[in-house]
Amino acid sequence: MNPTEPLKKKGGRPPSQTKRDQQMTVCLTKLEKLAIQRRAQKAGLNLSDYGRQMVLTGKAQVRLSAEENATLNQVAKLGNNLNQLAHKANADGIRSIAFEAQRLLRQLSDLLDKPAAP
Repeated sequence: MNPTEPLKKKGGRPPSQTKRDQQMTVCLTKLEKLAIQRRAQKAGLNLSDYGRQMVLTGKAQVRLSAEENATLNQVAKLGNNLNQLAHKANADGIRSIAFEAQRLLRQLSDLLDKPAAP
């Protein structure tokens, strides 16, 4: 490598400081293993993560579905818009943002009132 060439930075997620190098074996029947695999899949976790969470805390942190994630992102965007309106209201007066604020609040209400998927 030429000393005048810039060093290329490695991209991606940095390696974890905590290495999981210890193993624990559990004996199960085929039916028990299948039941645990289904629960892990339903929680959106791989078998190792699901088992670790269940052993350490007694419950598994279920991942959000794609629909729940999309709704959460929409709520965050609306919150950002409301924050921008609050700044404008402070600068220009409350009357300058009245209609836009009502529209955004109606949108937020519709999102929050949407029935949850079973």
